[in-house]
Amino acid sequence: MSEIPALGLRQATLSLVEHDPRWADLYESEVTLIAEALPGVAFEIDHIGSTAVPGLSAKPILDIAVRSTNETQIAAALTGLGYIDRGIRSGRLFIRLRDGDVRTHNLHLYPPNDTDCLDQIAFRDALRADQKLREQYTELKQSLVESLGDAGRGQYAARKTNFIKSVIQSQKLKKRAQTGRLRSDGSIVRMTQNYRIS
Repeated sequence: MSEIPALGLRQATLSLVEHDPRWADLYESEVTLIAEALPGVAFEIDHIGSTAVPGLSAKPILDIAVRSTNETQIAAALTGLGYIDRGIRSGRLFIRLRDGDVRTHNLHLYPPNDTDCLDQIAFRDALRADQKLREQYTELKQSLVESLGDAGRGQYAARKTNFIKSVIQSQKLKKRAQTGRLRSDGSIVRMTQNYRIS
């Protein structure tokens, strides 16, 4: 009996699976593969999306974010590794398929300091740090899968947007509070000399 693949969701379907600890190892293997294909090319790489959050149900598709100024070189290397360039969609999206229509990887290529990418990393970090938040997000995702079904796959991401934006905004407010620009009670600190009023 063969082992069930850790990754793969047939195109045009929508389903979640329990977190699989193999996802972290598969990400590390993919990082190695990409790095070997790009000797001497500078880039930053992150495991993003729900497969990057232990304990969180997810679509079994590995999400990866790469940031670099070397878009042309990286794009060529990715296509050489079997990725398919899907154009601009949350960065420049590259996908990998198995058996022709089973998606296993989404790789998003961004310029350095891309706000969308940094927001995705902040969202991942918030989920990793907060079990209650993970539970709320899991409930939302499961509810959407049940109510939308395969036919609603195109609406799935959009219906999660408000939740994701609220978490990212909360993270930004926490960061501001830590830097002294915002008090923990929500009031703004105003300086009176050599200052910037926010």
